[in-house]
Amino acid sequence: MDHHPTPAEMELLLLGGTSAARSRAIVAHLLRGCAVCSARLARYLPGLLRLASRFEAPPPPRMDNYDEVLDRAFAAVGMLLPPSKTLEQKKQEALDLLASRRLEGAEDVPSDLHGLPMYEALLERSWALRHHDPDQMVQFAHSAVLLAERLNEGEFGARQLVDLRCRAWAELGNAYRVADELDSAEVALGRATDLYLENGDNLFTGRFFTIQASYYTARRLFELAGASFDFAINFYQQHRDKHLASRTLIMKGIFLGYRGNTEEAVLLIQDGLASVDESRDPRLVFSALQSKAWFLVDCGRYREARRTLFDLRRRGLDPGGRVNELKLRWLEGHIQVGMEELGRAELTLQEVRQGFEEAGLGYKAALAGLELGAVWLRQRRLDEAEKLVLECADVFIFLRIQREALASVLVARKAAETRCLTLGLLQQVIDLLHRTERDPSARLEPEP
Repeated sequence: MDHHPTPAEMELLLLGGTSAARSRAIVAHLLRGCAVCSARLARYLPGLLRLASRFEAPPPPRMDNYDEVLDRAFAAVGMLLPPSKTLEQKKQEALDLLASRRLEGAEDVPSDLHGLPMYEALLERSWALRHHDPDQMVQFAHSAVLLAERLNEGEFGARQLVDLRCRAWAELGNAYRVADELDSAEVALGRATDLYLENGDNLFTGRFFTIQASYYTARRLFELAGASFDFAINFYQQHRDKHLASRTLIMKGIFLGYRGNTEEAVLLIQDGLASVDESRDPRLVFSALQSKAWFLVDCGRYREARRTLFDLRRRGLDPGGRVNELKLRWLEGHIQVGMEELGRAELTLQEVRQGFEEAGLGYKAALAGLELGAVWLRQRRLDEAEKLVLECADVFIFLRIQREALASVLVARKAAETRCLTLGLLQQVIDLLHRTERDPSARLEPEP
C-alpha cells in the first residue's frame, strides 16, 4: 500500500530536492489518482502554471503506457529545475575544495562531487604539486587509488572501472618516482600493468607508456625507456594527437641528451617544438628550450645555444621561481665561458653561486663554485682557484655525494692541496658532477 508523501516532500519534489527514487515513487503515487495528494497539489498549481507557460507544452502521452507517463512527468519537472552541472564544473568545485582544505577536502564534500569528479580532482591536484611538494603529490595520488577501488561497477561498467583503476595506480607510481621512492613506484606500476592487461589498448595507453619510460629512465634501464617512449609516440600519432606526440618526442630528446646523445637530442627537441601547442603547455616549451640550449653547449655550439636562450626569453615564458631563474643564468654563464667572455662569465657564476647558497642548494652552489674556479684558472689566478676548489670540495664531502663523483672531488682536492691543479683535471671533475646533477630521473615528466 502506498504512503502519502508529506507536504514537505511535495515541496521538495517541485523544487528538485528529493532523490530520483523518491521522486519516481511520488509521481507514480499521484498518477494512480490519490484524491488526498491531488488536493494538496492544488495549492501549487498557480505557480506551476506560471512556470509552465514559459515552455512549449509536450504532446499528451498515451495513458496506457505507464513508462511513458512517468517519463513525461519527470521531463516536465526537469524543465523547472536548474540545469545540471557538467563533470568539468563538478571537478573544478572539487579542486577548489582540495586547494583550500588539502586532503581533508576529499572527505566532506557535497554528494554530487563524489565519485568521478573527486577522482579527477585528486589526480589533477596530485600532478599540480609535482614541482613543489612530491610528498603531497604521492598522498593525493594515493587517495585517488583508494577512491577508484571503491567505485561501483554498476555505475561505470567493468571495463571503464578497470581503466580508472589502472590510471590511478599508474599516476601513483609516477608520483612515487618523482618523490624518488623507486621501490614503491615499482609496486604501484606493477599493479597498473596488471590492470592495463585486463583491457589492453585504450585512450590511456600513451600516458601509460610515457610513465613507464620515465620510471625506466630513473632505474637506468635505457633500452626499455627508449622503447616505451617510441610506443607512446606511435600511439599518439595513430590517434592524431599532434600535441602529445610532440610532447613525448621532446621528452625522448631530453632522455637521449642525458644519455650523451646530444646531437640527436637537439634534433628531436626541435622536431617536437615545431608541432607542440605552446598555449596548452608553456612549461613544456620552457623546459624544451632550456634543455636544447644545454645540449647545444655540450656540443660546443655556443652561438646556437645563445640564440635558443634568447628565443626562450623572447617568448616571455614563466621560469617558475627564483631557482629556475638562477638555472637560466647558470646556462648563460656556460655560454659565456664557451664564447671566451671570461669577465662576464666570472660575474655570472659568482651571482649564481651566491643565489644557490641563499636558496639552500649546496650541491649546485658548490658546482658553480668549481666552474668559477675553472674561469680563474683560465685567467691564471691559481691561488684564488685552489682556495675555491678546496672550499667546494669540503661541501661535496659534507653532502656525501655519489661515490664515483666523490672520488673525483677528492682527486681535485688533493691536487689543489699539492698545487698540482690543472684546468683539464678540474674540467673533468665538473663534467662528471654535471652528469650527476642532471640526473634524468629528476627531470623527465609524462604529460598531464
